Amino acid sequence: MRLVPHSLFGRLLLFLMTGLIAAQLLSASILLYDRGQALNRMVGIHAAQRIASLVALLDTLPEAERQQVVYAVDVPPMRVSLALPWQTLEDNEHWQGGLLEELLRRQLPERPLQAAITDVAPPPPDQPPPGHHRFRHAHALAGKNFYVQVRLQDGGTVTFRHQLPEEVLTWPYRLLLILLVLLVSVAALSALAVRWLTRPLNRLATAAAELGRDIQRPPLPETGPLEVSRAARAFNTMQTRLIRYIRDRNRILAAVSHDLKTPITRLRLRAELLDDEEIKTKFQGDLDEMEKMVQATLDFMRGAENQEAVAPVDINALLESLQENAAETGGEVRLAGAVRTPFRGRPLALKRCLTNLVDNALQYGQRAIIQVDDRAAQLTIVVRDEGPGLPEAELEKVFEPFYRRESSRSRNTGGTGLGLGIARNIARAHGGELTLRNAPEGGLAAVLELPR
Repeated sequence: MRLVPHSLFGRLLLFLMTGLIAAQLLSASILLYDRGQALNRMVGIHAAQRIASLVALLDTLPEAERQQVVYAVDVPPMRVSLALPWQTLEDNEHWQGGLLEELLRRQLPERPLQAAITDVAPPPPDQPPPGHHRFRHAHALAGKNFYVQVRLQDGGTVTFRHQLPEEVLTWPYRLLLILLVLLVSVAALSALAVRWLTRPLNRLATAAAELGRDIQRPPLPETGPLEVSRAARAFNTMQTRLIRYIRDRNRILAAVSHDLKTPITRLRLRAELLDDEEIKTKFQGDLDEMEKMVQATLDFMRGAENQEAVAPVDINALLESLQENAAETGGEVRLAGAVRTPFRGRPLALKRCLTNLVDNALQYGQRAIIQVDDRAAQLTIVVRDEGPGLPEAELEKVFEPFYRRESSRSRNTGGTGLGLGIARNIARAHGGELTLRNAPEGGLAAVLELPR
């Protein structure tokens, strides 16, 4: 499973989201901690002031009046009892209990007292003294509480249990919702910003991919941030130079074609004046071979050009015409599979590409077997022969100009060693690829892949 996305958009978004979520969690934890500290200090100060006031009042009252006052003030969240004895509490390790004890000692200096945070009340005596009561609201003792005992001046013990408010005990859902809304909002804005920044790169990648299909495509808009506009300007400059180079090459090719064909034509006319028929035949054969080589070379150099207009091509009809043409000359072509929808390409160039592959299979492999696999994203055409195949080291070399294997590709066949190179140039001009492989069932397979 790949955790890092492939695209620049995904990686930038992952980086921003990771940092944003980490920062938000850290901020939330600090905020919740500070909120808890503030709430507990506020509750502790209020409880300490009320306890100190009650202790001061009880010190001044006789026993009977104390019971009446305690009975009156023993209501949630502060519960008061005179019936519980002094019980040594465990060491107070909770910071809230230590905070309350510190606040109480400020209010009641030099007074024996103890404070703790507890979930369970210490057990009361089996029978409280006459006129004394435990906690009047015993059902309200559940939950986390401040537990405080203070010595009165006459030696009595007053016990306080102050239930912590709900705001201290529960999660602040409202605050968490605000943080979540903030996180989602910033994440959405970050995604939009990253998309806005990476969109020019996507346009540049698309333009680079389409440049091989159409060198005359419109230039990229040179807008956006400085780096993006500079990249677009550099791409447009490169495209302009490529167009100028191709035009210069075309002019040179036209001149070379004219300059070579003219002397060949003169030589052909002069050959007709020869009296010796044997020499005349050999001379004309050499001229024919020279003319074919010149024409094949020019075709190879033009193979990657995109001068022909793109149009829907009926590949099924094209393959059937190749099959009929081969049958007229005694060749055998078998078809398997079909193309579902027309392919947008350059009709004459595609015909030349497939013709070269079929002719190559017929010349060196007895017959051609064409397998078509049409998918939504790609059209694959495999042209297989039944010949001896090629060694693995030769599968790429045969695409080189004028390369032949003397054992199977003799000049007597009329080949120039450029057919496969021209076919590959045409495939690449359509954004595809042409490769060779030895088929498992025998023979050589030419795989033509054309993206839709």
